[in-house]
Amino acid sequence: MKKIINFIVGLVIVFAVLYCCNFLLKLLKISFPAPILGIIFLFILLKKEIIKEELVKDFCEFILKYMILFFIPSFVGIIRYLDIVSKNIWAILLTVFLSTAIVIVFVSFFMENAIKFQRLAKIRRRNAK
Repeated sequence: MKKIINFIVGLVIVFAVLYCCNFLLKLLKISFPAPILGIIFLFILLKKEIIKEELVKDFCEFILKYMILFFIPSFVGIIRYLDIVSKNIWAILLTVFLSTAIVIVFVSFFMENAIKFQRLAKIRRRNAK
């Protein structure tokens, strides 16, 4: 029971810091990611021992343990349809690697032409003077 209470207290503290940072950024009309500012503020509060580590430890351990699920929603789909994915793993891998290679080739051609165009524009401006 104590672990659940500590988890809830940690959740409330983390979200309170995030809410305060959101409010502060809107109040000051600053364009900055509130979660990043929240992490910085939480770090400062923990370092200055305004907030005790034990209060947020259980919640933060939970978040860190399942972080990949929060940042990569497709991972949830992979777990949900693991049987389908395992049957088609070679097609999926081929698609991933092939599409990556195609993107790299097209981006390199685009950048090469963009650099040529930029150099040509400089030459034309220099000749126009």
